[in-house]
Amino acid sequence: MRAVTPLLLGSFLALPAVSVQTLSAQAAATARTRVAGIVVDAQKAAIPSVEMTLKVNSGDTRVVTSGDDGRFVFTDVPAGGVTLSARRLGYSAKSIDLRVPDPESSQVEVVMNAIPSELASVVVEESKQHLAEFYDRKATSNFAKFFDQKDIKKRNPLYVSDLLRTVAGATVSSAGAGNQILLRGCKPMVWIDGMRAPGAELDEVARPSDIAGLEIYPSNAGLPAAYQDRNNRMCGAIIVWTRNQ
Repeated sequence: MRAVTPLLLGSFLALPAVSVQTLSAQAAATARTRVAGIVVDAQKAAIPSVEMTLKVNSGDTRVVTSGDDGRFVFTDVPAGGVTLSARRLGYSAKSIDLRVPDPESSQVEVVMNAIPSELASVVVEESKQHLAEFYDRKATSNFAKFFDQKDIKKRNPLYVSDLLRTVAGATVSSAGAGNQILLRGCKPMVWIDGMRAPGAELDEVARPSDIAGLEIYPSNAGLPAAYQDRNNRMCGAIIVWTRNQ
């Protein structure tokens, strides 16, 4: 009997250790926390109305908007890796990978840079005038693809660039907080309310809810002279008309 007792005792002693490991794994899988923070510009001034998107490893995606003080919060976030993205008209999109701790809250400062724009010869006097220009071309031009507010609401895209997935000659590929667009293999010039946004991606400068009209020209064919770029003749252009003009 003395020879058997140590074996039985060892078996019973091993059981609590297995149970503790199992409980720890279950606790980590079900832990919840929060991700909160503020969105500011390069001068540390708060930026309101920023669309904040949180993606967790499970594929769950949540969207909130920063308040007038630039602050935002996501609650009931599972611990682990997440991606936080920020988008607002006139600013470069920002994407940050975070490791959410447990059970402490995560406080994040997101710095967004304003997109430099160059004033073009196109002068927009008032909302009716610039939308009249858009609708006139929409009714008469066969060289571009047009989307108005009804088209955008019907398609309900996550990113503005998703609208181009059905445009001939357009290539849309993932690029962090949004997508990268190529027209016939090269990068098009983006215009917003008559102003150039040099080097900007479409998703960096506009959200679907910002747009009153969108024109996509795969090449310079049919592109109004005021929007042509001598250094970008073959790449076409994307002209955005916002609702805020």
